[in-house]
Amino acid sequence: MATALASAATGMASPAHATTTSQSRIATSAASAASKVYFISSSPVTIPGCKAWMNGKKPGPKVQGLVQTWSGSDCAMRLEIDHNQQIKWVDSAGIGGSLNKGSTKFHYDGRGYKARVCVNNLNNGWDDCGAWY
Repeated sequence: MATALASAATGMASPAHATTTSQSRIATSAASAASKVYFISSSPVTIPGCKAWMNGKKPGPKVQGLVQTWSGSDCAMRLEIDHNQQIKWVDSAGIGGSLNKGSTKFHYDGRGYKARVCVNNLNNGWDDCGAWY
């Protein structure tokens, strides 16, 4: 803002390295188009006090596990990946308290791979897994 006021007062142009608001929007849009995160609708699993689901990411393909708690439950979520009928626990996230969310990083999930999330309520022992994707 000070540069714009100084330029207006002196009649001089803004520095060449200054970025306008429209240029920033274009750069942000290009970055968003390069990487798309989306909800995997077949993935959610809910137990009393906890919910887990997956997001996908393109390009990739990649998956991420997410977990949410409400009503003060302590929840743990694990992301499992099956490749050639060998299931591996690749990542996990744990949370507690009211309306908290946690997530894993993204993991490869291409041809020949399947993924799912499992969630456990550490306060009451409930445990379940979502569908393979």
